[in-house]
Amino acid sequence: MKYIKKFINWLGEILKETLAQTFTLLGFFIAWLTLTGTAKDIVGIAILISLGLWLLTIGLRKDKPEAINKKKVSR
Repeated sequence: MKYIKKFINWLGEILKETLAQTFTLLGFFIAWLTLTGTAKDIVGIAILISLGLWLLTIGLRKDKPEAINKKKVSR
């Protein structure tokens, strides 16, 4: 049950991140549509790999709650 909850939370984070980057993803798709031949294949694979890595590393980019409280504020 614990792992199912984590997986559902991860899917929610993926949805939030993807919606936040809508225009970037749209630009990637439009750029991919304008290409032809081998360039289209290579760029398509590169887009899918980078998108996959970006989504898999969501957890690394999030600030931990205790890290937020410990940040020093200069006054």
